[in-house]
Amino acid sequence: MGNSISRILPVSSSMVRGFDSLRLLNLEDNCIAEWSEIMKLSQLRCLEQLYLNKNCLSSLFYPDNGSQYYESEVTGCKPFQKLRCLLLGDNNISDLASVDSLNLFPNLVDIRLSGNPITDAVKGGVPRFVLIARLAKVQILNGSEITSRERKDSEIRYVRLVVSRLHANPEEIKQHPRFSELKNFYEIEDQPPSIGTTGGPQAISSGFLSITLKCVGASMGEKKPLTKKLPATTTVGKLKFLCDSFFKLKSMKLNLFLQEEGSPLPLLLNNDSSSLMDLGVGNNSVLLVDEDS
Repeated sequence: MGNSISRILPVSSSMVRGFDSLRLLNLEDNCIAEWSEIMKLSQLRCLEQLYLNKNCLSSLFYPDNGSQYYESEVTGCKPFQKLRCLLLGDNNISDLASVDSLNLFPNLVDIRLSGNPITDAVKGGVPRFVLIARLAKVQILNGSEITSRERKDSEIRYVRLVVSRLHANPEEIKQHPRFSELKNFYEIEDQPPSIGTTGGPQAISSGFLSITLKCVGASMGEKKPLTKKLPATTTVGKLKFLCDSFFKLKSMKLNLFLQEEGSPLPLLLNNDSSSLMDLGVGNNSVLLVDEDS
């Protein structure tokens, strides 16, 4: 840790050899910027945990069969054959292709991505539920265990989110490698939730979400949580206006946050023109209502 390492220089070949009992390697707080440097460690046959927090990595990949990194003529092992924990917090990873490539590691179940642009909503990153849905095998994300219920909820929310986007841009399906598999598994229809023209109870309920609203602002006073049925097409801006009315907040400027199971911090819903459906807000979600500081 903390040695200004930017390159890994094996002694006698392109890959690091030996260290046959090494299970944990901590290279945090260094200056490694190229994933190809990390690939030089991929034939450490017993390596289970690799800590790369606080480096300068902007992308990563898992090698294709036949590449120089894929199968060692010496060990016969796949790259990172036993790696189960990979910590990549506080790097510069911003692309979903890097996230998707984590599915190719044979035994990887514990991943940290916090502190990267890909997890920062302000920088165009994606929320926790999208990461869970895209990472099929991960059991621990950013230090928080993924329960079977959280995985199911995340995958269903993700499919519905992609369905709503595909109607506007069918080409986007290429960016979602797990979409078809998950859509078929959960038997989710192609149509996004919509309010039927007939106005009957079934038609209306299909496009509504049950949302619990909780006031958390210091100057809001004690207010009981409210559960409301809202159209999935309700925008964040419209919901702020409704909260003002529901809780009699006297035109206070508001922020809304989505409270997600397993996520240490609630997600700020910062685009007033986005709908609940666009943001992947699911049925029975909890939204925190806070004053804008």
